[in-house]
Amino acid sequence: MTDDNSVYKKLELLKSFSACDVADALLRLKHPLGGYLPDIVMFSPEYQSGDTKLVGPVYTVKLVPKSDTTSPKIDKSYVDTVPSGSVVFLSTPQNSVNAVWGGLMNTRAKILGVRGVVVDGRVRDLDELRSDETPVFARAVSILSSREFTRLSELNIPVTLNGNHDPPIKINPDDIILADLNGVVCIPKDLLDQVLDSCEKHTVMDKNLKNALYEGMTLTEAKSIHRKG
Repeated sequence: MTDDNSVYKKLELLKSFSACDVADALLRLKHPLGGYLPDIVMFSPEYQSGDTKLVGPVYTVKLVPKSDTTSPKIDKSYVDTVPSGSVVFLSTPQNSVNAVWGGLMNTRAKILGVRGVVVDGRVRDLDELRSDETPVFARAVSILSSREFTRLSELNIPVTLNGNHDPPIKINPDDIILADLNGVVCIPKDLLDQVLDSCEKHTVMDKNLKNALYEGMTLTEAKSIHRKG
């Protein structure tokens, strides 16, 4: 079995767990905030509805204000660079009013085989995104294009989530994103095996605990029996 096949099997197994399961596992591993990326929610293929689950390795795109003359500059469309099978993570300037992801980029990404998109900022063209049935998670929407506001600076580098988080929340290339109706969680690639082990163990505990509740046991009693370790 090749390394690629091994990773594929792990990602398929990861799909059987929720973002909540994964965050709980990361908290047990003492990872800050359980890998949770706060305030980013599902906008496509539906808004906060359905059983969509986005799982895949991260490919980061860093955008800066158009007025920024000191940061690196790349003169091409960033969507053309995204590898098949990846999850695009767009890092935008904090408090940007413009969208950085829309219909044309989404269609190109779909053709390239991108699994989905997570935007630390705003998106637009929701009808087109949903028509493509692409999983897209973001902070908000905007009717403004990026043309007059932001520009591409760097590709596939470590980025930091917007917000005053202590410690800062880092998203690194090839980390693993899992996003669903509950929210978005980022798994450091070197913790994936431990996360899977922990999720498997604790979801069995929770299933047994729920069965005990249906049998009439109190939550306190059920936890004392079924949630250990």
